Amino acid sequence: MDKKTVGIFVLIKPFWVRLVQNNNQPLLIMKNWIKLLLLLPLLSGCADQEPVSETAVDVPVITVPTSTIDFTAMANWYYHPEQSFNFLKSYSLDIAVVDAALQTSSIVAVPNKATTNTGVDVFWVHPTHLTNPPTYPTSIAIENQDTNYIGLTILAQGALLSKYGRFFAPKYRQASPASFLSTVHTETEKAQGILEAYADIKAAFLHYLNTYNNGNKIILAGHSQGSFLLALLVRDVFDNNPQLRKQLVTAALGGMGYVYATTDTTLGGWWQNIGLCKTQEQCGCVHYWRSYSADEPLPEPNSAFPSFSETLVQSGLVNRATQIEADVFFQDSLAISSAHKPIRYITPGAPYSFSNGYNFVAFDHMYSGYFKRESDQKVGFAIIYDAEDGDERPNELQNLDNPILFSEGDYHVKDYHIYIWPLLQQIDQKLSNCL
Repeated sequence: MDKKTVGIFVLIKPFWVRLVQNNNQPLLIMKNWIKLLLLLPLLSGCADQEPVSETAVDVPVITVPTSTIDFTAMANWYYHPEQSFNFLKSYSLDIAVVDAALQTSSIVAVPNKATTNTGVDVFWVHPTHLTNPPTYPTSIAIENQDTNYIGLTILAQGALLSKYGRFFAPKYRQASPASFLSTVHTETEKAQGILEAYADIKAAFLHYLNTYNNGNKIILAGHSQGSFLLALLVRDVFDNNPQLRKQLVTAALGGMGYVYATTDTTLGGWWQNIGLCKTQEQCGCVHYWRSYSADEPLPEPNSAFPSFSETLVQSGLVNRATQIEADVFFQDSLAISSAHKPIRYITPGAPYSFSNGYNFVAFDHMYSGYFKRESDQKVGFAIIYDAEDGDERPNELQNLDNPILFSEGDYHVKDYHIYIWPLLQQIDQKLSNCL
């Protein structure tokens, strides 16, 4: 199995894959991983195979189906401010800053407003987590998902955003990996799987918007598949609606495919009227990032991704399909620029005894990073391990370059650990400017 094939699967891995420790080193948990490996040839096709596509005259318009999920029922939300039992409501968000000797050097107090109407709401969409998913484009019923694990993933990635206000995180029928990554199915077949998942996200958001929003500012946030689905929502619901664009603080689309355009305005690609944030205090814009080892080259573009789909363009969910020969790819370079900068790395504290019961721990002076561009289509955050000799803190990025599951140097599963702190800092500035 070559590394190109392995890299195709890692893009849909969920964020929190480290739940046990061995000598302070993270272990990767994968249920029935052998069966999952059998999916890789189907998802990737042969190494040089181009995705199956339709000609322009054959591209059908696929209507977003009606969701089958009742979002008036609190059971269909992982977290909702009106749930009779909301685990997030009492979840401490304070962060213990841990030094190289595993001592707590300071505490960052973070208020929890997950059920408080502050005038700002967070709408979160979780990444893929599926055990033995189908090898063809489709969606997976909620009852066939590990909802307990997904609930923990949401806490690990998104809970800190509840410092801003009410936190809404819907359950949804996840699309199978083949819906996003297959090169042996047509765009129409892949779109059908994606749209089943998107139908749930759109229905959940519209229920929130029509029932609870009342003009509040909105933070959209997600990771991996969740970010892809939110990108569709931004195009479908926000892009041509001036009022919603005004309410949008930011769409934090960690680990999504690509933000692309022909000019540095970043407009006119996936979205016509919404682009990357140009200043840290700007609202109504997108944050997008992907993370990689500084020691490895950035991966080649993957033309199987949804932004290349003419079917999704015709269905109104992508403004314009990605064109490799014409487009430039972009990602955030405001908080982490081309100059090397220390990174505050934040991770769940539960696996570590040195967390002293704090749900989050932060490691300073352990990693640094910079915005890296290798070509018009190859961009990312380049991360460097900077810890000094004798640093006892676990290097959670050390074992990610696993030849079985991960492409070399891809830190996708740690995107939020790496970038949540600068994201929070920028949202603070946005709210000071836009409320």
